[in-house]
Amino acid sequence: MWQLMLRIIVGGYWLFFSSQRWFDRSGVQVLVNTAAQGNYVPFYGDVLRIFVSPNLEATAIAITVLETTVGLMIILGVFIKIAGLIGAFVNLNLTLTFSFCQCPWAEADFPLVFWFYFAPMLLNLQIVLDKSANVIGIQRLFAKFLEPKSL
Repeated sequence: MWQLMLRIIVGGYWLFFSSQRWFDRSGVQVLVNTAAQGNYVPFYGDVLRIFVSPNLEATAIAITVLETTVGLMIILGVFIKIAGLIGAFVNLNLTLTFSFCQCPWAEADFPLVFWFYFAPMLLNLQIVLDKSANVIGIQRLFAKFLEPKSL
């Protein structure tokens, strides 16, 4: 039962944060550009400055769609392991982007910013181990059709 509750909470996390950007992505530009300019993770900072910042609108839309999809997959119990891995990967990127930079928020309270993104990454990795989708979820319906038929 606790795994189902974790699925609902983590799925709700993704749906809440993606819903913040569906109709207004204006705040993302300032945050990402500040984080990209001050990021001190060698290769990752370069990716933010060269690829993400110039293509911010397309990247923000893609991430919003991805987060919404991950949230729905987790709540509905569809391909839980894949959704958990994608969610953990997105949270790893958020951790590297917003925690490891010379930015006002990271300099003011690094532990809070770090754990804000890192802890959900750990919860998404726990979702990978989830077995509740076999009992409560759409994946259970697919399992009947995917089972090998005995002759």
